[in-house]
Amino acid sequence: MSVRAESQLSFTLIELLIVVAIIGILAAIAVPNFLNAQLRAKIAKSEAEMKTIATALEAYHIDRNKYPPFIDTNGVNINPVNRRLIPLTTPIAYMSAVPQDPFLAKMYGEQFFKENDPAYVTYDYVDAWTIIHNGGATSLSFKMRCSEWVLVGAGPDGDANTYGRAWPYNVSNGLHSRGDLVRTGPRTSFPCDPVFIGI
Repeated sequence: MSVRAESQLSFTLIELLIVVAIIGILAAIAVPNFLNAQLRAKIAKSEAEMKTIATALEAYHIDRNKYPPFIDTNGVNINPVNRRLIPLTTPIAYMSAVPQDPFLAKMYGEQFFKENDPAYVTYDYVDAWTIIHNGGATSLSFKMRCSEWVLVGAGPDGDANTYGRAWPYNVSNGLHSRGDLVRTGPRTSFPCDPVFIGI
């Protein structure tokens, strides 16, 4: 076979560069879409898990006429945070296990005080009494301040601010925007307006 025939069977450098450029353009289009789809899936998972916890909290309340406590008998916050939801799993299983927040499961969160411990990577749960009598309650929205309980997930920014104080996450602000995923319970039965509680 002649040299001319061999050269006609192979790609030139220009052709290879064009192919690489096309692959790069396709990857630049596909990868962000893939990452956004992953993020949307995590948000949907968080919202579904928080709904499951909310259902369990209400079932617990129907049976006991109260919600699981946020503080122990000594007035100390129950930590790690997953212990606040343990009453929903035993002795009566209102849910099978305490779920892990997908935005915290592989991250170190300052507010959890411990690195890589599954006990610290669940959704934060706070009851109404703690919300209303907390000194920082002025930074909470009326809906959160006047609810029987609040569940907080870290959201895409991976930073769970206790009680969702900073701002709630909303996809309309951008998929990668800051804020916490927040779910609130029914309106509390006792006064929660700052005028009544002296905040």
